[in-house]
Amino acid sequence: MSSGTNVFSKPWVRVVALSIVVSICIQTLPILVQRIVISQYLICNLQFSPEFIKQADYCSAHFSRKRYVGTTELGYFVDPLSVEPRYFEEVERAVAGTIQANVIQWGWETEKEAFAALKAAIQSRTQGNMEKAELIIQHALALAPHHPDILTEYGLVVEMGRKNVVEAEELYSRALSYNPHHPEALIRRARTLPIVEEIDREMLKKLHEKRSYFSRIPKTNMALRKAMKESYFLHIYHTVAIEGNTMSLGQTRSILETRMAVAGKSIMEHNEILGMDAALKFINQSVAYVSYFTLQDILDIHSHVLGFVDPEVAGVFRKSQVFVSSFTPVPANMVPGEMEEMVKWLNEDDSLLLDPIERAAIAHYKLVSIHPFIDGNGRTARLLMNLILMQSGFPPVIIPVEARSDYYDTLNAANRGNLRPFIRFIARQTDATLQLYINSATTCDYREESGECSISTAPKISAQQEETW
Repeated sequence: MSSGTNVFSKPWVRVVALSIVVSICIQTLPILVQRIVISQYLICNLQFSPEFIKQADYCSAHFSRKRYVGTTELGYFVDPLSVEPRYFEEVERAVAGTIQANVIQWGWETEKEAFAALKAAIQSRTQGNMEKAELIIQHALALAPHHPDILTEYGLVVEMGRKNVVEAEELYSRALSYNPHHPEALIRRARTLPIVEEIDREMLKKLHEKRSYFSRIPKTNMALRKAMKESYFLHIYHTVAIEGNTMSLGQTRSILETRMAVAGKSIMEHNEILGMDAALKFINQSVAYVSYFTLQDILDIHSHVLGFVDPEVAGVFRKSQVFVSSFTPVPANMVPGEMEEMVKWLNEDDSLLLDPIERAAIAHYKLVSIHPFIDGNGRTARLLMNLILMQSGFPPVIIPVEARSDYYDTLNAANRGNLRPFIRFIARQTDATLQLYINSATTCDYREESGECSISTAPKISAQQEETW
């Protein structure tokens, strides 16, 4: 005993012993804490755990698996149209961090505010104050942009207040993309869809009338030829500007006419313009006259688009996965098969029987949704779309950079399963391009039987159609 006492009385021995104890604690404490946390997690979430245990302080909100459920069962608002619970998160492991708790609390407060705004919007609508209801529901939608109840109510306000069934149908469709069984959205869309389809048919009919009027203008008309030349520069300027090119219209024209570089601009921006110039000339001189599409046609178009920018990937399918902000395209190994299916669709009778504007818009969407190339997908898709339109007697459509937001918004709607907004967008741009040519050229309707020239005006889209577009 005395010898043991003497050993531990030495300072260095006590230091060594204390170090060993601390080391053991450091190694075993995390395991012990993890087991305690897991046990608490299981007790609080197993179905057979007594209810009084789950409601105790022991089972705090930090350890509840289904935490902060975003349902419509809120004390201040009872929604008669119930939807499936939407969880802000499912905690797979217990993390009681302050930052995470603050984020969850922020989401919960935002959801509460959104539903409070929804309730206020419904109240304003039932009282007949549509302007106030729309302002409030827009606020609710900004807080919860994917909630089907809010989207459906917004559709009701738009339909009843502004009498815009086209926009209302789009909102009902968006609501159903998040909850396909939403009863109110199903009922409202079933009622508005036939009306919208009839409006769209009338819109396309007017566009074909305008195309026929345009086709009667002699191609030797000097004003028309000048407008076509100007639109060539406009087309290249806008299509590269949509992708982020910073060249102005004047600089774009200067590069194409003089082949001189613009000071202060990157080589890539110059090459993007030259690539679009080469691709448009390729389409005008060859592909515009084919009646049967092949996969090589699309590869050749892309080869010209990126021929100056990156020759190594021009006309070559991507070999890796790419990610787009709103969706994830198919894996690289599926691209060839998907493109073969797309080309097959382009040549099928069902596709050829579609209205050319619808067919062109769908072809554009199909290509960008596959995203077959590393770069240049949007430019290639717009060229393919214009190729289809040109084969049907329409001029190449200009999508202005100012409409970039609407362009991507309607593409996102197509990603959610509703192609109508994108088709409608392309129809609007087709109408604007046709009107540009008609306004620039001589509006003279030549009559073969008399040889006379009578001044006339192009077919007009009705005010209601312009508003719903």
